[in-house]
Amino acid sequence: MLGPISRPSSFAPRGLPLQRSAAAQFDEVVAIEVTRLEKRLPQVVARVEFAIEDVPNLDAEVAEIPLTHSTGGTSHEPYRIVVFRRPIELRADRSGTSLAWLVRSALVLELADVLALSPEQIDPEFDSDDD
Repeated sequence: MLGPISRPSSFAPRGLPLQRSAAAQFDEVVAIEVTRLEKRLPQVVARVEFAIEDVPNLDAEVAEIPLTHSTGGTSHEPYRIVVFRRPIELRADRSGTSLAWLVRSALVLELADVLALSPEQIDPEFDSDDD
């Protein structure tokens, strides 16, 4: 940013960005949803490592680009769930509610799949038809 608004002021002290990047906003949404799940199921989420990547690394043509991916889950390593930022952002409309809902749904569905539980066991408020 250029101009007076980019300089430190009472509205934006030195070192504080005036606007967060899309990636930083997305990271915050994922952190909020993981924290919410952790409060509900601390013993389950403690066995899971969460990560965020911009896009999935696809080796071959796929019918649909994934929103998440999971690995691990052995007796020696925790499950690892990766949330892909760009595919989720592209599916979400520009409102924060839709992005949060999509992140929440993706996390609940991936956790349910990894742990062989129903989505409702992970999140009793889960509704796959909700927009």
